Amino acid sequence: MTTVLEGSRLERVEREDCPADYLDAYDEVLNTRGMEKMPNVFALLANSPGALASVCPVGAHVRYGTDFDDGLREFVILTVAQELRCTYEWVHHHVVAKKIGASEDLLKKIGTPAIEAEPGDLGLATRYARLLTRNEEITDDMVDALKAAFGTEGFVDMTVMIGYYGMLARFINTVKIPIEPEYEIPPFNA
Repeated sequence: MTTVLEGSRLERVEREDCPADYLDAYDEVLNTRGMEKMPNVFALLANSPGALASVCPVGAHVRYGTDFDDGLREFVILTVAQELRCTYEWVHHHVVAKKIGASEDLLKKIGTPAIEAEPGDLGLATRYARLLTRNEEITDDMVDALKAAFGTEGFVDMTVMIGYYGMLARFINTVKIPIEPEYEIPPFNA
């Protein structure tokens, strides 16, 4: 039984509507994210079960399978959401960032030069996220700094994470995925 979401260009695909060949992929999304109900983003992505089965493991890897500090990862994701004005991604990851203890001060700096001026890995990673999301030039010096900070594997994982959340934001914005009603919507930073 598909569900129509007001304002969305696609309907939710519920588990009972998912082709049998893709039920394992559908269930894996729920299991890796610790959820009982499929979030709108993945329920709409399931309109192409093959896309769901291919895309979601990448998200699980960059979210749960890397050595990144939880706070750093959320600030990078939120930087991508801010740059692409993806309210859905912004809201969901704002909640995650708060749950892991991100300070309100730092959350208000996302998307501003102030966060990129933060010392250490945070400033470097958020600057990289902004530049890559905007498709601006990434200098050799920045790549060297990223590899020094995160190692070669971490540099690759960071790049894939930024690309994954950029792809997801573009999908969300294009199909107009509504935010689940239980979420408050914090405004984007100036």
